[in-house]
Amino acid sequence: MVASGKGRVEEGFLGFSEQSKCGQKGTLKRKRVNRNKKKNWKRHSDVQDVEEFLDDVRLQERTAGGLLAEKKDESLFFVDTGNEQKDSKVNKRREKPLRIDLILQPDSKVPVPKDILSHQIPNGQKLKRKRERVEKLEKKGVLPRSERLLRAQLNKPKTLKPEANNNPSRGFYDMWGDNNPLDSALEGKDQWFLQQTKKGHVKRPDRLNKKPSQLPAVEVAAPGASYNPTYESHQVLLLQAHEVEVKKLKEEEKLERQLKLPAGAQLPTEESRLQELCEGLVEESEDDMGEEESEAQKTACMPRRERKTERQRRKEKEAKFRKVRQDAEKTDRLRRQGLFQLKSLHASLKTRQGELLKRKKLREEKRKLQALQPRRLGRLRYKEPDIDVLLSEELTDSLRKIKPEGSLAKDRFKSFQKRSLIEPRERAKFKRKLKVKYVEKRAFREITL
Repeated sequence: MVASGKGRVEEGFLGFSEQSKCGQKGTLKRKRVNRNKKKNWKRHSDVQDVEEFLDDVRLQERTAGGLLAEKKDESLFFVDTGNEQKDSKVNKRREKPLRIDLILQPDSKVPVPKDILSHQIPNGQKLKRKRERVEKLEKKGVLPRSERLLRAQLNKPKTLKPEANNNPSRGFYDMWGDNNPLDSALEGKDQWFLQQTKKGHVKRPDRLNKKPSQLPAVEVAAPGASYNPTYESHQVLLLQAHEVEVKKLKEEEKLERQLKLPAGAQLPTEESRLQELCEGLVEESEDDMGEEESEAQKTACMPRRERKTERQRRKEKEAKFRKVRQDAEKTDRLRRQGLFQLKSLHASLKTRQGELLKRKKLREEKRKLQALQPRRLGRLRYKEPDIDVLLSEELTDSLRKIKPEGSLAKDRFKSFQKRSLIEPRERAKFKRKLKVKYVEKRAFREITL
């Protein structure tokens, strides 16, 4: 048998003496190591006990904040002299810290190493010498130049200067309020003088203080738009979206019916168009002649009016006066009879007033509803946005799985239009004026060939 390279002796060899270990299984040869070389110090030296000692020291510093041998007995032990029942009640009342606070607490009691660079001051020695020199001069009564300039600036009389408009630290005030600082220079002066010199401020009209719409800025969504709505609220929202789509389909069908050709009609051709243009040109002169002849016949057949006699005129005049007298008597009789109809008149007036109040309430309700509707500010009308709704199979029970519906920017833009802050708009249609010219370059043709 041949011995292995690891120094282990295999079976089959016998030693020459009794003390020899040759032939024994599992024995190692003694390695000769030169300890004078530095590379063999860590490789062939046993430092396990040193590492265990250092690990123990680090554990004590991490858990107790230092070596236990150096700690005092008072910090390690205490004498329990309390009552167990009382202490248990107090501990129950004491609030327990949160789990997240326990996780965030540091595990080690070893203090953080001090960063020397963070405590260093650039030019520290130079600033220290300068500070000492200033202190010596202050003892003698000599102030430095910067201090002299500062005191002179403080002792200087104050002059009121107008505050700059671009000063970010200036105070805010209501331009249209009563305590406006801009109006302080105009107090006590004649209104006619201010009006003629155009120094007075324009009064803010009351209509600018009114909101254009009473609608809220942010409308709360329907309960069916929740990520996990109830069955009833979701069905109500689906029904609303369904009605909107049905209305759109009806409008499209109505437009198709209006544009559709009637039954039995044909599209116009060149012959029918020419015949329509030429129709009535030849028969127009004959109709004119016939009209002239009929007018001549009518004038010839018209009876002449006979002149009235004096007797006829007198009778008509008497009949006219008689009719006026009868009308006056009738009105007088009706006025006298009206005295006996006070109750019926009072009842009719009461019903009339009730009807007028009812109409007034209807007008007020209509006015309130119109105030909630968007105004017509431009050529386009406001269109309600599509209802953001998920189908029954698209509903999820978790916020992580839900897909976003709609757009926040579009919702705010529609809200401005609905509250009459801006007019309804549509995307501009791009229309190319010049035709696109395609040119095939020579280099491209060479590559493709």
